[in-house]
Amino acid sequence: MKKKTLIRAVIIAMVALVALAAGLILLNNSENSQYSEKRGTMTEGFGQLKTVTVGGVKYREKPATTTLLIVGVDKPEATENVAEDSYRDGGQADFLMLVVIDHTDKKIHQLQLERDTMAEIDILGIFGNEVGTRTAQLCLSHSFGKTPEDNAKYTIRAVERLLEGVQIDGYYMIDYTAIPTLNDALGGVTVNIGFDMTSVNPAWTKGSRVTLRGKEAETFVRSRMTIGEGTNEERMVRQNEFMTNALTQMKRKAKADIGFGEALLKQLQKLSVTNMTVKRLAEEINESKDYEILPVEYPEGEYRIGDDGFVEFHMREGAAVEWVLEHMYTRE
Repeated sequence: MKKKTLIRAVIIAMVALVALAAGLILLNNSENSQYSEKRGTMTEGFGQLKTVTVGGVKYREKPATTTLLIVGVDKPEATENVAEDSYRDGGQADFLMLVVIDHTDKKIHQLQLERDTMAEIDILGIFGNEVGTRTAQLCLSHSFGKTPEDNAKYTIRAVERLLEGVQIDGYYMIDYTAIPTLNDALGGVTVNIGFDMTSVNPAWTKGSRVTLRGKEAETFVRSRMTIGEGTNEERMVRQNEFMTNALTQMKRKAKADIGFGEALLKQLQKLSVTNMTVKRLAEEINESKDYEILPVEYPEGEYRIGDDGFVEFHMREGAAVEWVLEHMYTRE
């Protein structure tokens, strides 16, 4: 895919999308502010669009699409057993969402990738040197590298390979420890308990409706092994439940407090890594704010138990190509 030099995105996804969600709040009051600067169109200066032929059908790349990778990182607390100069302790990419902004059709597509998807990831040696690739769970791609920027780089590489060469224009990656901060800033996110979660909280019976407080929010979106069948598929449902309700409450906060969005972003800055600034975020939202946001989609595939006893998700062969062609190309 053609690499764009600027980010133009509006995002909708779980807590990993909190930066843009807060940016949306900034936008509600930014028509006459420092965030409302207008930029030129991405289509200006583009070269010849890429064409591909699949199954005898010719497809042409859409003239203006932007891709953004949103990642929620699960990084365990440091222990004495982990060396300070480790290149394999970046944490796991526990939540991955690819957002494709289609500026031609004015639509926003969302593809949530299963963390246990088997993918080709980069491997680093003990001295930080790249020693090749191997097939492993996609989430493990984030563990390699010395800095958060390195971790992001290897995750992006893995996703680009998985999606047959789609290039990521921008990224926003945030640690899951930011969830209580986000939750409490919203006054507590209210969610429906769709699974029996009494193993982690006796009050969380199936069918109940609760308002999460503090660390409860992190427990709700991260717990897996002792809930239901223990699959990440079930956890993804809860993550989207949290996401949807959090965004609704953010809009309410925006009406009550004009400075809410910017204050929240500053709170989360130390827990995130991105190649976007708050100002750029608001500018890009301004252009895409009226686009149709389509429902989250998931690649087809099947779950298996690997030889090591861990869950693996095997994406159906051809599923990635089909999704990319449908959302980022047009038939000629």
